[in-house]
Amino acid sequence: MRHFGFAFKDRDLDDNIVVDMLRTKEMKFYKLLHVIEFNSDRKRMSVIVRDKEDRILIVCKGADSIIAARLAPDQETYPATQADVERYAAVGLRTLLIAYRYVEENEYNEWLQRYIRAE
Repeated sequence: MRHFGFAFKDRDLDDNIVVDMLRTKEMKFYKLLHVIEFNSDRKRMSVIVRDKEDRILIVCKGADSIIAARLAPDQETYPATQADVERYAAVGLRTLLIAYRYVEENEYNEWLQRYIRAE
């Protein structure tokens, strides 16, 4: 992520995640709501955070095939990304993809109730 201008910096005294925005020289703070750990069934890891504007953001990293299958159909940049992934695979490199989405408060609350029951 550092290559793209983002770096995890720290956790602050309020346990917020602090991200250094390298290109703009600003710090962003995110309240960690949930970590959904990687496992071999999901083949991905997700975090759910709340930003300073009180928006809920889901960030997910995982195997290219798993993430690609879950992208919205209108993703303009994915064909170029897919070509890069295939080029890397041809020389034996593995690639993780990162995707994100903002969700509405009610969608998050509905998910949270199902998540709590499933735990």
